[in-house]
Amino acid sequence: MTSHRIAFVEPLQYPTLRVTFDDGIAGILDLSDSIATGAIFAPLRDEAYFRTVAVGDHGRTFGWNLDAVGHEIDFCPDATRIRIETQIVEDLASRYASAHAAAA
Repeated sequence: MTSHRIAFVEPLQYPTLRVTFDDGIAGILDLSDSIATGAIFAPLRDEAYFRTVAVGDHGRTFGWNLDAVGHEIDFCPDATRIRIETQIVEDLASRYASAHAAAA
């Protein structure tokens, strides 16, 4: 399995991020559910803090407060990659289904 690195992360409309990987694959990560239900994500309810998201050393993670060991909020690139690839496939399948339904 290839381990992909995070190349860039950009806050969009709160609470979403555009995550771009080292091979150019990119997608939108919506953190609404995590922020609403996870106590560990409580600091991200502050939109100004949310916008301080950063990429970790060598693209091995992304998140907030990455230099404060034990107090960081970080995300795994592999799990994020799976989530984004799944969204891409679901979007393509939906477009395909819509196009074929319209043609029928």
